[in-house]
Amino acid sequence: MATDLAIVGQDDSLALPLDLPPLVIEITRMWLETRRSPNTRDAYRRAIRVWFAYCERTGLDPLEMSVRHAELYARWMVETAVEAGGKPPTPKTIAQRMSAVSAWYKYLIKNDAARFNPFAEADRPNIPRRHSETTALTEDEAHALVEAADKDHGRERLRTAALIRMLVQLGLRITEAVGADIEDLGFSRGYRTLRLTLQGGKPHYRKLPVETAYALGLYLGERARQAGVELRDLRGPLFATGSGRPLRREKAWELVQRIARQAGIASKVTPHTLRHTWASIAEARGARPREIQEALGHESFETTLIYLRSRDQVERDPSQLVASAIE
Repeated sequence: MATDLAIVGQDDSLALPLDLPPLVIEITRMWLETRRSPNTRDAYRRAIRVWFAYCERTGLDPLEMSVRHAELYARWMVETAVEAGGKPPTPKTIAQRMSAVSAWYKYLIKNDAARFNPFAEADRPNIPRRHSETTALTEDEAHALVEAADKDHGRERLRTAALIRMLVQLGLRITEAVGADIEDLGFSRGYRTLRLTLQGGKPHYRKLPVETAYALGLYLGERARQAGVELRDLRGPLFATGSGRPLRREKAWELVQRIARQAGIASKVTPHTLRHTWASIAEARGARPREIQEALGHESFETTLIYLRSRDQVERDPSQLVASAIE
């Protein structure tokens, strides 16, 4: 394969080998652009980028791969990470990457750009359906995170406080938070609401807690003051950069991790951690699982159960009860 790469899409997050047929490059662009979910698009970009790194390293043509090559790819991901001195990808990550690359091959075959999908019959790590490697924060940790955000400093401290509360107190996906516009805010039965759009274009409304609405009001009020307009006339993304552009997902991730460090939380904290945290605290405080499913916008109740079982699994282990009974 050629070492030169061609950029696909409007950003530089994915590159394809120049010696691939132009039809394959064009269909790959279509494959990414037709993914409705931004999360899915990003995951597919990352997965296909790793796959092409493997093809580049081994000198293999991605259109001439066998099932054996696909299975060796799983081992290569682990060995490459270890050789670089990093942590190997988890079985779940390996399975997800293989699934994404398999989806790419299926799309190529569907459009007569490939003849064979090497991942269709390849063995993959077996991941239980009700499994998540994300561990929710405790209530004390969530409180410390919000408190650290409120005490943050700098020009964007009000934005930080509002965003952290939005993620912790509503359990939003990070793409929902940074993809919302000011026009998505509204009122219903006296409550401040935020309109979201689920897959398939279905509107979904969430009630903003008083604390979240207050922090958001302070932030938007300051933005209106700086723009020299009345708050009611402020337009644009709900969370914006200094230049008025939407806050990027990657920047929001960095912000969450920085505030977590300032809060003294030792475990890894991501925006998705906060979504799990919201679900586990809601359940602990008496919310019914179906209410949690509706609020999170999960189509499948099985997905909600994964969230609810991700915390306190060790603490809830009844082994000590048995040990105490037979001692």
